[in-house]
Amino acid sequence: MAKKATAKTETKIINVIAQPEKPYRANSARDLYFQRLQKFNGKALDAFMEDVKADVPSTPTKGKLKGKPEPVTGWISYFVNQGLLEIVIK
Repeated sequence: MAKKATAKTETKIINVIAQPEKPYRANSARDLYFQRLQKFNGKALDAFMEDVKADVPSTPTKGKLKGKPEPVTGWISYFVNQGLLEIVIK
């Protein structure tokens, strides 16, 4: 008889750990996404992603993604790489 695997749910939590050295240009994509991320500090990453899907902070005005939302995971990675954000698994 096979054992049933117990599903362990892990929640990814947004943790804002720093602010940029120089503020981002007002209403730039970086500024808009970072402002939105700060509102979700200590909350689930999934909730942030759903919020962005419902109301995209910024869309590119040129290039292959013109008028389309950019991948949210790219913004998360950018801010993590900049040392401003960490994703904690709970």
